[in-house]
Amino acid sequence: MAKTYHSSNRWALTGLFKRINLGDDPKLLQNEASHLAQKVDSDDIAAAQQALIDEGYPSKLVQKISAAFVLMGLRKDSADPTEVKLADNHILQKILTEHTLARCYLADLAEITEEIDLLDGLSDVSSEFRRLAHTIDYFYRFKRHIEREEDIIFPYLKKFGWEGLCRADEDEHKKILADINNLAVLVSSFRDFEFADFNGYLQKIAGHFILMMAEHMSYEEDLLWPIALVVIDNAETWETIKALSDDFEY
Repeated sequence: MAKTYHSSNRWALTGLFKRINLGDDPKLLQNEASHLAQKVDSDDIAAAQQALIDEGYPSKLVQKISAAFVLMGLRKDSADPTEVKLADNHILQKILTEHTLARCYLADLAEITEEIDLLDGLSDVSSEFRRLAHTIDYFYRFKRHIEREEDIIFPYLKKFGWEGLCRADEDEHKKILADINNLAVLVSSFRDFEFADFNGYLQKIAGHFILMMAEHMSYEEDLLWPIALVVIDNAETWETIKALSDDFEY
């Protein structure tokens, strides 16, 4: 019976490893990894690793996939993979700080759209509209944050074999940027709309954007950046990334 138990786990783990490498749905992968992590042991992981190697996967890639599985399987109530001591000037520290600020603006956006939804009308000189415009302007500038991730950090992750996870993040970035652009256009074209139409578009786009941004940042913090710290374990490489980021800012 024990042999069947382990064989079943190893078969499931091998399949999960392959899907991690392909960049399958991150949320689904993390749920399955969390479930499997409670059932497998070191022998199961070693067997799944060997199965991939036997199929022709490079051993270094297999080790990276295993690291991703371990990080995905960490339960939030027992360990937080983002609790890593980073230097104050580490590029990931800056990214995490920007995420914290973005969450503040997301809360502001949710509050403002709720207030506007209760109004019978709106003018472009009202406090509600000016606060809305200011908040959306912040997210329009947040696009630089996304560009920094894609242009500076992702190339290194892809170099180490993590194209799948980067591609999943880039796909979400496209949706986030589309919402940001739609919100910016909506505000700039305010006078072209009747209030009811403006408010309808605002509630729909902002509601989608707030939820997606929150989930996206959690995905990066819980999975992508911890993996980056595992696979890019050379301090000089991180210094190079930071130098490129500094040049990018200027």
